[in-house]
Amino acid sequence: MIPVKRITGESFKKYGSVLEPADKSKVFTVLCGDAEAKGWRIGYVIIGPDVVKNLEAHPGSLETFEPVKGTAVLLVAEPGSPDNIEAFLLDKGVLVNKNVWHGLSVLSESAEIKVTENYEVESVFHRLKKPIDIGFA
Repeated sequence: MIPVKRITGESFKKYGSVLEPADKSKVFTVLCGDAEAKGWRIGYVIIGPDVVKNLEAHPGSLETFEPVKGTAVLLVAEPGSPDNIEAFLLDKGVLVNKNVWHGLSVLSESAEIKVTENYEVESVFHRLKKPIDIGFA
């Protein structure tokens, strides 16, 4: 079983960043942007308990995952290493870098997550050598 870690700016930095301002005294902070993107979209994902058989990556798009309801786990792996997976408790919003392998699982009955990404997204999929079942040991 893969251990589930807490997301911090330090623990997540090779995959992206935590959606929180560096300077909390500012009223408004731009956390990310992509000048080359041609529009963006907001999605809403509802996931239930299941084993994770695939990861996906988006070569041309940053992507945010923002927990809304339930307890979710974000599985991530660096570009070029899709079988070297780390698991993070998705208890705060994160920005996932382009080309980072990722997938979602739940620790609750279900979870709901807001996703923001480019309007047009190229997706690449990787079938895992062995399905991942996330849960309490």
